[in-house]
Amino acid sequence: MSESENGKSKRRFNYTIMIFTDSKEGRIRQLRIDPGVVESLFIILLTAVVILCVVNSRRGDTIAELEKEKQKQMEQIETLTEEKQNLELLHDELSGKVTILSDTINQKVEQEEAKEAEEAQAHMPVGFPMSSSASMQEADTEEPMVKLNGSEGTSIVASGAGTVLSITTGSTYLHCVQIDHGNGYVSIYRNDGEVMVKEGDELVRGSIIFVIGEENTELGYQITYDEKYMDPMDLLNIDG
Repeated sequence: MSESENGKSKRRFNYTIMIFTDSKEGRIRQLRIDPGVVESLFIILLTAVVILCVVNSRRGDTIAELEKEKQKQMEQIETLTEEKQNLELLHDELSGKVTILSDTINQKVEQEEAKEAEEAQAHMPVGFPMSSSASMQEADTEEPMVKLNGSEGTSIVASGAGTVLSITTGSTYLHCVQIDHGNGYVSIYRNDGEVMVKEGDELVRGSIIFVIGEENTELGYQITYDEKYMDPMDLLNIDG
């Protein structure tokens, strides 16, 4: 290879850019650019294109992931909406059951209250202590007492429900029966007849305590409240 040919192979090209100026003289300026600069610019441009392609590719992947996440969230929303509807149905069902239960409880409470009121009234010693009519007079005693005279065959009965507290003997009347009504009231029955109950017996209003014969027609009837004597006429319900 000749020196001239070798020189030609090693020759570097210069790039010339012609710039026309906007002047009256109409000068043309030349700008020479080194080939290395052009190559560098080309590499930079190529790199930018590659980066842009990668970014767009990743952007596409990101959009796909976002769409997938969006679909997943939509499915979750649909599931939660269905669960919400089921809970609303369950709430309505439970509300109905609560209403029924509340009504049942209220009825039960009313029944219990009525029963308690009835029992409380049953334990009040307001009943007439004889099974039929009798003459009545106040006894001249230190403590309030009512004397009742009944006819043979008439029964002396409990004036209210309660428990036989005691059976004792006395000087004026042969027997004295006390009934504790459990509410502070104690009714006292004094008679000369045979006692038909014993201590601890649970009695209801109208339970027979004595049966009147020819020799025990008189009943001495008393009531105490909180261990203090009171006038029996304040409670007695006289039916005739």
